[in-house]
Amino acid sequence: MKRARLRSSLPGDKMAVDVLEGLLEEDDEVVQVWYLSGWVCYLQMQRAGEHLAGEAREATEAEQEEYDALKEAARSYLTKAKKLYIKLGCDDQPILDHAEQLLGELGGETKGDEDQGDPNLEGDY
Repeated sequence: MKRARLRSSLPGDKMAVDVLEGLLEEDDEVVQVWYLSGWVCYLQMQRAGEHLAGEAREATEAEQEEYDALKEAARSYLTKAKKLYIKLGCDDQPILDHAEQLLGELGGETKGDEDQGDPNLEGDY
């Protein structure tokens, strides 16, 4: 997981997403993997927003859809991380604190069936 955390800080590095997806396939009840998946999506969403702001133009429909998909994926992953944290009684308080902070910035936890399992992402992020 350290490897994924380091990779997630590099712009455009698909390897972090691939590593995290592989870890989720192996065991989908690891809080840190859900948290890091959410954080990666959050960082990619931020980069996409900064890129558009730097170009001083309106986002195309495809760019807006990508931004929205990243935001919802981040919310879904972080919601799952928080729920698992509580369910499993984890003791890594900084992860919970950061997940809650990010969820606050993203508009809160996902509701209903949206956060059951992996978010349905189209394309590679």
